[in-house]
Amino acid sequence: MASKADQTIGASDQNWDQFAPNDTRRRILMEASALFRRHGYRATSTRQIAAAVGIRQPSLFHHFANKQAILEALFSLSLDNAVVVAERTANASGSAAARLHDYLVWDLETLLSLPLSLSELYSSDILRAPELAHWAAKLESLYLALEKLVRQGIEAGEFVATDPVLIRILIANVTIAHIQYADERPDRDPKKLARDGARFVLAGLSNMQSAHLDELISGTRSRTVSGQT
Repeated sequence: MASKADQTIGASDQNWDQFAPNDTRRRILMEASALFRRHGYRATSTRQIAAAVGIRQPSLFHHFANKQAILEALFSLSLDNAVVVAERTANASGSAAARLHDYLVWDLETLLSLPLSLSELYSSDILRAPELAHWAAKLESLYLALEKLVRQGIEAGEFVATDPVLIRILIANVTIAHIQYADERPDRDPKKLARDGARFVLAGLSNMQSAHLDELISGTRSRTVSGQT
């Protein structure tokens, strides 16, 4: 029988709710992400992670083969479904502004609801490492989907005529800023932060009058963006 360290984490496994509160893998991911944020990924050892969890280092290796496997599990939890939903959203029909808004609300709320410290993953040079090239490519796929969606909004006259690459960078930075903010505030309200963040982006891009933008945003409750694959 394969150990948990040998099992591949697939897209269908990427719901945080799969972990029971006392699940050792859950505790490892939480403590590792906090240590990565405080000390940096490269400066954190598996011995430190095991000590923070309260287990021996060999026990940690029963759940994750090495430190990179922990990092990849964190990327998988925070990125796998986001790519699927972004691509689905970009290929859907209807208002590009409404679709972008709903995607951002879903993505930000999903990320900010995780009891993980993710800022080190997306605000450092970790993804430049050759062994993580597939995660860099996955993130690029998400960015390309957002660029496609923004381009649709520009062509429809919903967004100001700006380089979609520049807008994608803006969206990425807004997302990272929210993750960093959430890391500092454990009492955060993910739903409110997600709505505020999405409105901030749309207000900067939209050609709509404020009243029309408010009407579009208020329709979020009747539209569905699902992360289920």
